[in-house]
Amino acid sequence: MENIQQTVLSQYANSPALCTIINAWNQCIDPSSLIDQWYDLIWNVQTAQGYGLDVWGRIVGVSRVLTISSTDYLGWREANDLTEVGFNQAPWYSGKAATTNYRLSDAGFRQLIYAKALANISDCSITSANAVLMTLFPDQGDVYVKDNLDMTMTYVFDFVPTDVQVSIIQNSGVLPRAAGVAISYSIKG
Repeated sequence: MENIQQTVLSQYANSPALCTIINAWNQCIDPSSLIDQWYDLIWNVQTAQGYGLDVWGRIVGVSRVLTISSTDYLGWREANDLTEVGFNQAPWYSGKAATTNYRLSDAGFRQLIYAKALANISDCSITSANAVLMTLFPDQGDVYVKDNLDMTMTYVFDFVPTDVQVSIIQNSGVLPRAAGVAISYSIKG
């Protein structure tokens, strides 16, 4: 409570023992510090940590743990993903499990939450898709969406994405896609 001395009867206001007990009791039951901590650690997405970010992840629909394809395999361009490479650059797929799990840090997960929240309210236009890309990959190099004018669009990366970034691009569901539009990826870096 605030201004607790105003609630003490005047005949007891000068009793140091009683005032000490009342002040100690007030400090124990005063929820303001807990409310401030709850706001900072859970509710405010800009300052949330750990569990608070996990809550925000569930709200917007992303997970902190990503499945990463740990190995590139021989593939062809029509696969339209970022894991295929040409001859003499990668092995044939052997059928073994080729993924590992990666837990994002708080900073990386916060960035993914922002991007997913933006994608959730996106109209799937080129402008909004580019906004999501700029949120996900700041200071990485040029990244943009190209409309191929045939009901397809290409996410173009002028840098080589890391394995974690490839997982975010392909498995997290963050990048917006208009209904009936095919997606492909291109790396120019």
